[in-house]
Amino acid sequence: AAAAAAVVVLEEEEQEEREEDDPWRYATVSPGEQMVAARADTWRAMEDALAEGKVRSIGVSNFSIRHLETLKATARVWPPAVNQVECHPLYPQEELRAYCRKEGIVLQAYAALGGQDASKAKWRELLGDEEEEEDEDSGKKKTKTTKKTKKKTKNTTLLECKVVSSIAKELNVTNSQVLLRYALQRNCAITPKTSSPERMEENANIFHFALDENQMDRLDELKAPGESGRLCWRTDPLRLLDFD
Repeated sequence: AAAAAAVVVLEEEEQEEREEDDPWRYATVSPGEQMVAARADTWRAMEDALAEGKVRSIGVSNFSIRHLETLKATARVWPPAVNQVECHPLYPQEELRAYCRKEGIVLQAYAALGGQDASKAKWRELLGDEEEEEDEDSGKKKTKTTKKTKKKTKNTTLLECKVVSSIAKELNVTNSQVLLRYALQRNCAITPKTSSPERMEENANIFHFALDENQMDRLDELKAPGESGRLCWRTDPLRLLDFD
């Protein structure tokens, strides 16, 4: 009996610790309801700023179709000028892009080059390992060198994968230009990040060529199933919560 009582006390203490760690323990409504209200209140403040001439346009970021539909029900200003979301061949967001186009919302793609949050294991899951050839000296005789070729595996990324590289070679452009042009032809605004003036110039120089239907289809085929192609905010614990 004493042992059973001790177990009960221990379980109660563990429950109290879990409750103390729960940021929503004093909430009178669910986290989802609080977030819906918070988004509506924030949008109302942004609408006020627009009406007062403090800003020229207002938009949202990382909003799903459900987020947008919920916001639309209470918004005075509609549509948002822009919805900034992750979008690239592995995670193309077709339904969201179609919704934004229908509602007159510009979809702005961040991580159009694949982002930087994915681990080697994640890239391997999405793209596998690619083989590359490597020459090595197998023996030397004074003036003559004999070489043999061996194959090794290389962990790749979206920016470096074979499909993107082959299209870049076909068009005589860089891999990043291929991915940025892809986003542009999918009617996405793009915001590639770089601190290099040379890269800035390269990223802006994507209007002298176009991807043909076959090249677009090959990039579309990189799409990962469901949410598995998502590369950004992978270490953020809030990504696991449904705040709709």
